[in-house]
Amino acid sequence: MTVIKLPSGKFRAVLKVGRVYAASRSFATKRDALAWLARERAALAGGVDPRAGRATVRALLPVWLEERQHAVSRKTYVSDRALLRLVPHSLAALSVNAVTDREVTRALVGLTKDGLAEASVRRFRASLSSFFAWAVRERLILTNPVLRTLVPRSGGPRVEMYLFSEDELEQVHQLAAARDQQLADVMLVAGWTGLRWSELRAVRGA
Repeated sequence: MTVIKLPSGKFRAVLKVGRVYAASRSFATKRDALAWLARERAALAGGVDPRAGRATVRALLPVWLEERQHAVSRKTYVSDRALLRLVPHSLAALSVNAVTDREVTRALVGLTKDGLAEASVRRFRASLSSFFAWAVRERLILTNPVLRTLVPRSGGPRVEMYLFSEDELEQVHQLAAARDQQLADVMLVAGWTGLRWSELRAVRGA
């Protein structure tokens, strides 16, 4: 029997490859147990090993990041590393093959409620999607759950950029110089040139 009713009232689905045990999970309903079995059998037919998919998101993120570091730009890698900090504990603790679009949506909504800017939530979703796409390529899971999600619209006020006049920039420079002359000069160069911090770091003397 592939679905067993437990004394607790839950249903345990047992997946076997031939006569060899492969995986099992407990569900509140028999329908959910049968649905899981159907997905896992489809995964096996597609060459995915359910046993490998039992590794947690938390355990697999460093493995993905180690490969990612040498495959993308530094800026993209920095955004990807933010997953270690931003992925909710509830999602990180799940097996990678147990994550659905529901858990991903909850993470996106949670970050939005915590005040993260919509653009930052979009970067988080893009990095998370890259992680699950990697898991698909590694045959840990069959599909990418992030693809079925959308970033919530932010309800906060739109942030506008305020540009200093020449006099205001000089005043801010003087105030900053009273604390740290070197950083004040860097700020002045950034203000006059419009260079980003990453671009300023790359500047080298002639």
